[in-house]
Amino acid sequence: MLAFHAASFAAESDVDWPGWRGPLADGVADGRKLPTEWSLTKNVRWSVKLPGWGTSSPVVRGDQVYVTSEVTTDGGTSLLTLCYERQSGRELWRHDFGFGVNQKVHAKSNLASNTPTVTADALYVAFGNADVARYTHDGKLVWVTRYLPKFGDPKMAWGYNISPVVLDDSLLFSWDHHTGPCYVIGLDPKTGDIAWKKERVIGTAHATPLRVKHHGQEDILVPGKNRLTAFDAVTHEERWQYGEGSGPFNGEIISSPVYGDGMVFLQTWRQSAIHAIRLRGGGQPPETVWVNDKPGPVEPSLLYYQKLLYVLKDNGVLVCLDGSTGEEHYRERLGEGGECNSSPVASDGNVYVSNIKGTTFVIRAGTKFEVLATNNLGERISASPAISGNALIYRTDTHLFCLEQTR
Repeated sequence: MLAFHAASFAAESDVDWPGWRGPLADGVADGRKLPTEWSLTKNVRWSVKLPGWGTSSPVVRGDQVYVTSEVTTDGGTSLLTLCYERQSGRELWRHDFGFGVNQKVHAKSNLASNTPTVTADALYVAFGNADVARYTHDGKLVWVTRYLPKFGDPKMAWGYNISPVVLDDSLLFSWDHHTGPCYVIGLDPKTGDIAWKKERVIGTAHATPLRVKHHGQEDILVPGKNRLTAFDAVTHEERWQYGEGSGPFNGEIISSPVYGDGMVFLQTWRQSAIHAIRLRGGGQPPETVWVNDKPGPVEPSLLYYQKLLYVLKDNGVLVCLDGSTGEEHYRERLGEGGECNSSPVASDGNVYVSNIKGTTFVIRAGTKFEVLATNNLGERISASPAISGNALIYRTDTHLFCLEQTR
């Protein structure tokens, strides 16, 4: 039976970008008419100033755009969930459900770092202090689950930066840190209570798990601990582990795996070699196709598009590899450099790559390096963009931009 890929989240129309890296969690959306050139005044449908700042990516369902933010005032710190009208950028609602327990964060981020997930009947948000919440689309808070009071505070080094993943029976939000115990956890979507919990090897992970259907089965692929672990999406039992299971940095991983053409492309810990593995049916472990001899990125996730693997290095170098063999086609620096934290996206033969200077490079997809346009929004870009209809929605540190071809 041929492998096939089902959406991690159901997208009912081409305007929907319902979770981390889109409907298939791969950063790809073809059949659009996205702009390739923009500035602060050109091809901007609308822009809004966000309260506070954050690095979480926007998500879209229908005519609503959702994003999270952290605001600090004289009265203290608030974690906000925000909703904007997709057509106009008008704010529809905002909600602060309380700050919870603070966690140490990196200087370039804060607790508003997790990308929300939106479904047909709910909006799920998470923050870097392991607070998870469910809302209705019109902003009513249904429940809040706070992991730290449940499991204790291990004083996580850089917060809990994974994004929630919707399964058929639960909401997946892992509990990974360097002292243990660690778990893969499914929350009851109606109540927020823990519906199931599986123990994990001790280790730190910030990468979002990947939901994949293939060979008549469905797996949850969970990165971290110097390995990739597959769990049955229905029974939640462990299927297999891929990787040596030991290595530096306590197995910490930020870059999320990506799936395409029957293969998963991944790293087993941050800045480690890139692996291409082919999934097999019957609960069998995967087959190794190739392993690159050079390290991949620390933060940006991989992009697989039109049978090529695009590797955005944190130092602003873009690498293009053949997806089936791992052969390197090019390794080129983008512009005059600039650190890169966001993950690239692709549409209609173009790859969009951003850096912390606020610059997005539009690269023609293919084995030869060709920059089509260089665009700047004047403020740091750490979040990955959403593709909604014919628009790109970018979140800079403090602004939300809807970029679309204008007449």
